[in-house]
Amino acid sequence: MSSMNRQLIAGLAAAGLLLGACGGSDGSSTGSTTPFTLLPTTTSPPTTSTTSTTSTTTTSSTTTSTTTTIVQPSTTAADPAIAALVLSGDGIGTAGFGAEPEGVIAYLNSYIGQPTNDTGWIDPLTIGLCSGNELRRVSWGVLTLLFGDVSSVVQGRRHFFGYTYGDQAEIGAAPAGLETSRGVMIGSRVVDVRAAYPAAQIFPEDDFTPPFFVVNDSLRGFLTGVTDDATVTAIIGGDDCGI
Repeated sequence: MSSMNRQLIAGLAAAGLLLGACGGSDGSSTGSTTPFTLLPTTTSPPTTSTTSTTSTTTTSSTTTSTTTTIVQPSTTAADPAIAALVLSGDGIGTAGFGAEPEGVIAYLNSYIGQPTNDTGWIDPLTIGLCSGNELRRVSWGVLTLLFGDVSSVVQGRRHFFGYTYGDQAEIGAAPAGLETSRGVMIGSRVVDVRAAYPAAQIFPEDDFTPPFFVVNDSLRGFLTGVTDDATVTAIIGGDDCGI
């Protein structure tokens, strides 16, 4: 290979390196405006000395950094029993008045465990003034459900017809935290009851009962007093027949 060819190949290689340096890592152009010219090489020194000046234009790039704040979800989950076992004038959660007893008991068991007391089917007059021929009272702490064969809901078959939640002698006892569909719970104030149920009536104590409130025939409860700061001690749904 002649000396001229070797010098030409070397010049092409150098130009390739320069052109490669003008590209980004992804193959994009850096935006240089300076052209690169390949001058022919000769075996004899040039008679005229030429000075080549390369002008480089530097472009300043400004990068704006954006900070994104990610809000992590709360790791505190609501008690599933409180969320499911909502107290109302129609029953507890999805267990409505008139429902078959064993299904209702199994439903409660799935959230708050086995009952703490179960009378079995007995004569109603042995524990209260309920109608019908048989009665069953099943309790989970301070939550008591009533089952019978006659009530204002159904007659002639066993069914769920009432509940009592709370005990004035055991305020805060398990299962704690159950509340009505409008947020009234044991410890709620009279002013809270009025706000949740504007039509609720508040009654003072008499010779037989402590102060109490009535939302309707199927939802009521006992109180510590009748002032705005007096609190709820029990919530009753459905029929209670004096128990």
